[in-house]
Amino acid sequence: MLIHPDLLLQHLYESVVDFAITTMDREGLITSWSAGARKIFGYESDEVLGVSNMVTFTPEDIDLGQPFLEMRDAAHHGRAADYRWHVRKGGALFWADGVLTPIFNAQREIEGYLKILRDITDTKVAQDDVKRLTSVDTLTGLYNRAAFDTRRNELTASALRHGQKLLLFMIDLDGFKEINDTYGHQAGDRVLEEAGVRIRAISRESDVVARIGGDEFAVLQLDPTTPLLGATLANKILSALTLPFQIGDREVFVTGSVGIAVYPDDAQSPEGLLKSADLALYEAKARGRNCYHYFTEQLDQIAHRRNLDQTEVKRLEREKGFWLEYQPIVDERSGRTVAMEALLRFPEPLFSCSSVEYVVELARETGLIHSIGSWVFAQACAQLRVWMSTGFTSTKMAVNTCAQELLDADYLPNLLRVLEDFDLKPSNVDLELTERDAIDLEKTSTTIVQQLSELGFGIVLDDFGTGYSSLSYLRSLPVTGLKLDKSFLQDVPDDADANAITRAVMTLAHDLRLSVTAEGVENTMQLNFLKNAGCDCFQGYLFTAPMSSDAASRWLLEEQLTSSDEIATSPAIERSARHPPAAPQAGLPRH
Repeated sequence: MLIHPDLLLQHLYESVVDFAITTMDREGLITSWSAGARKIFGYESDEVLGVSNMVTFTPEDIDLGQPFLEMRDAAHHGRAADYRWHVRKGGALFWADGVLTPIFNAQREIEGYLKILRDITDTKVAQDDVKRLTSVDTLTGLYNRAAFDTRRNELTASALRHGQKLLLFMIDLDGFKEINDTYGHQAGDRVLEEAGVRIRAISRESDVVARIGGDEFAVLQLDPTTPLLGATLANKILSALTLPFQIGDREVFVTGSVGIAVYPDDAQSPEGLLKSADLALYEAKARGRNCYHYFTEQLDQIAHRRNLDQTEVKRLEREKGFWLEYQPIVDERSGRTVAMEALLRFPEPLFSCSSVEYVVELARETGLIHSIGSWVFAQACAQLRVWMSTGFTSTKMAVNTCAQELLDADYLPNLLRVLEDFDLKPSNVDLELTERDAIDLEKTSTTIVQQLSELGFGIVLDDFGTGYSSLSYLRSLPVTGLKLDKSFLQDVPDDADANAITRAVMTLAHDLRLSVTAEGVENTMQLNFLKNAGCDCFQGYLFTAPMSSDAASRWLLEEQLTSSDEIATSPAIERSARHPPAAPQAGLPRH
């Protein structure tokens, strides 16, 4: 006796609970819901009948249009595989394996769809565990050698495709064999485990950290700001490894040797990169261990010079071995000094041949940018209070800052505390930051610049035109002015194109209601051009070099004693003869 199809279908719907069997119309609205669907998804039939099948998909898949793509594929190809996360009632996720097929009427037109799927979460988790175990070093939890080789291949391809650098650090534990021989392999395992934890902790989240065999570790770092920053990480690794390892009730000690290679500078292939880093590691060991070495000798010398410079910056910060000088910012209309820019100075011959950016970067790398910046702001405000008490109440103080400082939670409270200490207002201070810092801030969700502006601080873009010159972020940041970099004036007024560009930038800035200050004004021809182009303020050696606080005070006093008519006729140029420009002190960060 044959079983009626309707009875067979009813039996399947009510007795098969390991599979969810559902149907839906052409719009994806659920038309039937089996016992298996009730068990797997957790919804009763009356909760979902007439509801969109999207209720079973994750929000991410819904955003991607996956429910509709699945029906489209089923209509075009006769079936669509479903192998993804789904959502139970209550929001819990499970991994499903299923298939969607179209339902045809007598005219071979699609009336709806049949979907059958099963919960295979346990299988998926087991597969993921197997995959993880094949890529993870079981002792340290880091990548193993096979996974490291795969990631090295991927990252070299990515670096080549995007024109980036890739650093490879090869790290070997010095003295590890003695620990194994003296205390046993179990103690050695504890050292390896802890070494892995320390290396992982001081690496970037995006870095690939692996144990590639024995007592050898490796780190892959994609797209560093400069390959020289590899020395910073290498020093951190060496410092971390010199700390004692606790093995039971004993302390044991090892050191590390680090070899660094740069792709594509030092090698043209993933295998070549590994060989170069190995050779650099061998050189580090040959030099006495507990040190790092770059594959390229020239880069290694530069990196070690940088390390010495970092040490010197730390010493100077600790001993407060620096001071401030001040350079006037002169108003075009009145010829008077409207602000003094505070400039940080270090003693000669330190950094005498280095750029400003180099020293600022050293302060950032060593984590001293905040303490140095706080000191500069306090010293500048103390000097401003002296000037204001002497009667120079219309002169503002311009202080350089950077994104790293602005993103510090203590930055604004510290500024307000210093202002209160010296009875100053935010409107007495202009904060200058570079275009690069402005762009870095725009990429974050911080509101610090907006807060500073609302409090009354002036926000000025410094060194404008040094590589970005995109005014788009001026709409999102409450900037009050910009300072044209001296590079704008190199060919002014002799080159027509340079003149046109300078005029265009000033016109656009004025249209955005921004004041414009020209930096690096060195001769009267530049000054006359800038005046005719509508520049608001000037700063540069044509007026005076940066001065000590005493000399800057004399400058302001002489200006005060000069009548307004004399100032307007012959601005600070005549007075600059009494303050002859000194040779610029290169490499002194204008913080």
